[in-house]
Amino acid sequence: MKKCFVCGHETINHGFTNKILEDNGHFIIVKDVPCLICANCGEIYFETDVILKLENILNRNVSELEIISYRQVA
Repeated sequence: MKKCFVCGHETINHGFTNKILEDNGHFIIVKDVPCLICANCGEIYFETDVILKLENILNRNVSELEIISYRQVA
């Protein structure tokens, strides 16, 4: 990624965020997800391998609400 798709700024930093996943009324809050963050506008992006891991987390059989750490399941 060379620049932010939202504001066009060229500085993208590595960081962590929390992500809420939802499927059929079941919610999973995933803490400390690796991401890329625009230094100018704060837009958050996920790399392909992280998206695939989030999809695997979403496919788990969970109760109505679950809070997990990305580092523990990825």
